[in-house]
Amino acid sequence: MRKSLSVILLVIFLSACNPVKDSDIEFEQGEIITNSEKFEAFIENLKNGKEDKIRIVQRTTEGDPIFDTLDYNGENITYTYDNSHDEHGGLNKGTQSGTCENLDSEQSENGRIYRLSGCSSEIGKYFELEVSE
Repeated sequence: MRKSLSVILLVIFLSACNPVKDSDIEFEQGEIITNSEKFEAFIENLKNGKEDKIRIVQRTTEGDPIFDTLDYNGENITYTYDNSHDEHGGLNKGTQSGTCENLDSEQSENGRIYRLSGCSSEIGKYFELEVSE
């Protein structure tokens, strides 16, 4: 019994140390490196008015995760920015969110740039994701 409890506590500790989930979309240097199909499905669901939610993970130079969550309710997108796991995030570490009307995209030299528009707060204006094609 004691050994089982130790194993359970170790699993809980290790999962708390790694906030990145298997379902997250990991983004690195202009490339979606995991779960690109989830991002593509999210874009399609937006076009079709179907509810969906994704979480995008980008890493700092030091390797700390920064999370961008897009939660579409069929009408608006709630955008949440979370840098609470950034060891060098300074005084502004934490979670901020706002509601936006659209996720716009435009062709770029390297691929496609996605930006939020019609946002209720300043935080939505900072979301930009350039995906290489």
